Amino acid sequence: MMTANPPEDEPYLRADDYQWTEKAFEMVEHGDLNGEVVSHEGVVRSRVWGHCPRCGDLLDDRQTHTALTNLMGGTRGMRSPGPGETGSGNESQWFFPVDVSCACDHAHPGAPADASGCGVSFRVEFAVTDDGAGQ
Repeated sequence: MMTANPPEDEPYLRADDYQWTEKAFEMVEHGDLNGEVVSHEGVVRSRVWGHCPRCGDLLDDRQTHTALTNLMGGTRGMRSPGPGETGSGNESQWFFPVDVSCACDHAHPGAPADASGCGVSFRVEFAVTDDGAGQ
């Protein structure tokens, strides 16, 4: 398991190399990085938490992946079901990619003044669950 206390000398490095995605997937398999993707009425949101694959510090990334439109008229319920949703004809499990950038609160040497985290970005995928609320 990775440490929540990264080395003090871990320099900031803006990196999105595939090696960090590979390492993140390994960490998911070992339980050092966790995530969930939830779909409710067509709105997809994600949360990824655990240790950063580069610096090892704790991260907690929350995102909404669906843009809402037409909020002033009509209803959201009039849309077609999305992949994996009831009524789509494809209710089998589906996976959603989530792009994450480390936003740990550790001050990494060499980081720009407006930067947070160690600079690494990576992608993970998680099975989408339908929270079923309101059905």
